[in-house]
Amino acid sequence: MIIDKIENAEKYYAVHPEFKPVFELLASLNADSENKRYEIDSDKAFVNLSTYVNKPVADCKFESHLKYADIQFVVTGHEFIDVCPTEELKATEDKFLTNDIAFYEDANDFSRADLTKGTFVVLFPGEAHRPLVAPDGKGVETKKAVAKILF
Repeated sequence: MIIDKIENAEKYYAVHPEFKPVFELLASLNADSENKRYEIDSDKAFVNLSTYVNKPVADCKFESHLKYADIQFVVTGHEFIDVCPTEELKATEDKFLTNDIAFYEDANDFSRADLTKGTFVVLFPGEAHRPLVAPDGKGVETKKAVAKILF
């Protein structure tokens, strides 16, 4: 996991060839950007932008991916994302073959990323994460980009 501000994104360009174009797109997004899928390199790298009200932690699930890394970037709003090692979790739903995602039971031990406007987190394949968590349990309207990068 990497957590940082978008103005520091250049430090991470060397991690993967798709990081530079993805971060450049993320940096261009604002409150008026259209909610949609933004193509970068077909299914190798793309960004989904959406606006929603996040949820109490009890309504959120841990998930992980095998093929794709996520870069989750808050354009407006505020959100927590919990992260823990996948091997410590018991899978409840495995959709790796169809959608590159599995869901897990809750974890007792995790780290919390506090994402405010302009903050991103990189979640690598195999890192379990619980997105959409409302800060202090109170739903906040959030506009978030989720970049998917094939690893």
